[in-house]
Amino acid sequence: VARFVDGGPCLTNDILPDVDVDYVSYSSYDALQGDIRANLIRSLNHIESKLRPKAGVPGKRVLIGEYGFPATRFSPQEQNRKSLEVMMAGIEWGCPFVLYWELYCNEVENGKPAGFWMIDDRNGKQPVWTTYERYNRWIRDYIAGQPGPVTDDSAFRTAAVGFLRSLSAP
Repeated sequence: VARFVDGGPCLTNDILPDVDVDYVSYSSYDALQGDIRANLIRSLNHIESKLRPKAGVPGKRVLIGEYGFPATRFSPQEQNRKSLEVMMAGIEWGCPFVLYWELYCNEVENGKPAGFWMIDDRNGKQPVWTTYERYNRWIRDYIAGQPGPVTDDSAFRTAAVGFLRSLSAP
């Protein structure tokens, strides 16, 4: 998507406007270089702009269905820091989901696991696992602390990004 935002033949530009979908899952690796936040928002806006309106489906309809940072190129701390950037950008933009690829790595490079994982090949939980675990706990506490159903998506997203920002502080 990132290289076709300004035009050019690709699924997003040529097929998506002609199909009636509820949601689009974006495998976002092409936006994870350089300024992650700016690249993601640019790509998410572009994909969203190609969607036909859909009655009964409120809010943004593009989710980050896949992102990750392989251990062969990033330390566990860097995986986590970059993951927080992706999570915050996606949540702030309005993604209904921001999904990490993957729990256990199934990709091999030169006979070794690539390291797209939350739990490594020795069963060690990585910092990104802990981030998602803490975020999940925070969400449950946030919902439990509301006087009724959570209906203000904007307030939730603001609070969620604030919580994730607190995890990324040194």
